Amino acid sequence: MRLRGIQFIYDNQGKKISAVVDLRRYEKEFAVFLQELSQKRSSGRTSTNPVVGDTTNVVGSGGNNSGSTVNARKLKIDALLKTARSYYGVPYRTGGISHSGMDCSGFTQTSFKSIGVNLPRISRDQALVGQVISKSQLQPGDLVFFATGTPGRVNHVGIVTDASNPNAIRFIHASSSRGIMETSMSINYWVRAYVKSRRIV
Repeated sequence: MRLRGIQFIYDNQGKKISAVVDLRRYEKEFAVFLQELSQKRSSGRTSTNPVVGDTTNVVGSGGNNSGSTVNARKLKIDALLKTARSYYGVPYRTGGISHSGMDCSGFTQTSFKSIGVNLPRISRDQALVGQVISKSQLQPGDLVFFATGTPGRVNHVGIVTDASNPNAIRFIHASSSRGIMETSMSINYWVRAYVKSRRIV
């Protein structure tokens, strides 16, 4: 079975290259490939988004669409969450964007940068990017915003990691007391502080 739908990628000269990927055999390798391209982009070695088009259609050997769709978005989200989780335990530091310390928006900005997405530096500005979605629509990779100070005023952000249980959606964030950690939105503190959600990828 062949998989089509990644219309093209860019080489390091900015030229388009057609791509046909057998994800049945090379899904993990392709995810690593996307991550490496994104890292090259974020380091300034290429100025274009390495992947164009979000969906990859599965085409059978006869050339007919089998009706199944492999979502290339999932590969990017998997790479995003792998990067985000690599920061587990990093201490909280206001203005920080490295393993020596991070604040909440520095964490989300750095994590998304690893897949070639540039977010604003401040959480309230990140809350203006992407597509507005409801709490019931949350998926892994979405951003969730909270007001832990002035009611209704965004001052905290995290990345959804697991939305399989709508009553206990989990997210990873930079806690001011415990550093980078994963927790549940069902905890009363976060239920009261929740403001909005955005989908970036």
